[in-house]
Formats: sequence, C-alpha cells, structure tokens
Amino acid sequence: MVRMDIEIRKLKPKESIFYRELRLKCLKKYPMYFTSNYHDEKAKEKLFFQTYIEKSDVNNFVIGAFMNDTLIGISGFNRYDRTKINHKGRIIQVYVNPDYQGRQIGLSLIKVTIDEAFKKKGIEQIEIDVISTNKHAEKLYKKIGFIEYGIQKNFIKVGGIYYDHKMMMLFKNQYTSS
Repeated sequence: MVRMDIEIRKLKPKESIFYRELRLKCLKKYPMYFTSNYHDEKAKEKLFFQTYIEKSDVNNFVIGAFMNDTLIGISGFNRYDRTKINHKGRIIQVYVNPDYQGRQIGLSLIKVTIDEAFKKKGIEQIEIDVISTNKHAEKLYKKIGFIEYGIQKNFIKVGGIYYDHKMMMLFKNQYTSS
C-alpha cells in the first residue's frame, strides 16, 4: 500500500524541470529498459513531456509521485493525435526511484494515469510496452489488466545485447478502476 506521505497527482507546469531531472536519472540508471538514450536526451533543450507539462496539455500529461515535494516517480500518457487512432493512447516513461520501489507506488502511478486517460473523451484503449527482461513491470501491468498482443524481437540494443519488446493493451470496457 502507498504510504500516506506519498502524493500521486498530475505534474504542474512549474514542475517540468523535476520531470526532466528524474527522467534523465532513470535513463542513466536503466538504459536497457527505455528506448531513449541518456546522452541524446540530456542534449535536448526539452524532453518529450516537458512542453506538454508546461502547457497543461489535457491529452499528454505526466502523473507524478511526490514524497515531501520531491518527485520520486513518473508515469506519462501520450494520446495519439491522428484522427483514425486518436481513440488510443499509450503509457510511457514509467519509473520509480529505486529508494522507493516495493511500496506499490508504480501501481498507484499507473492506475491514476489510466483513470485520468479514460476520463478523456474518446479514449477507448491504452497501450503499454515493456522490455521482456523487466519481469517485475510485466507482472504489474498484467495485474492491472493489460494483455500482451505482440513481441518485437531484438527491439533495442544496449552494449551489444539485444532486448525484446512486449506490447500490451488495456480496453476501457474491460477495466475496473479501484
């Protein structure tokens, strides 16, 4: 269970810099779990979600876990903007600082992200991906209700090692918020 001193909520515009710091930290610590590269991302003026956070974009947002005003976990939602697929979005960049793992913060982050996404008019499906060696994350996603629908072999290559990529889906009409 999430401790009472952990606050889970959408990031505010002024907190985009906290998102940047935590995102870069996770890319550096776990290069095998993310398709983005630490050095490439660090060189960018703004990371993927920073502008969305600063503009309070309703279709692209980050849910954060805070411990005493310190951002310790993130979960982003990105709605597809093409007309034929804007009934879907994806949860990306899920991360919890290792010092706070094992407290179900990741579970809470993802559930709040899902609940917020399904409030958006027209959202019927949410995708999430996981590198196949990240068994803890895969188990968590299945517990929430995500169903695997495909695998991309040798999806990323880090330090000469290939990692497969599992694609998972959650349908609004099959999800029960808790």
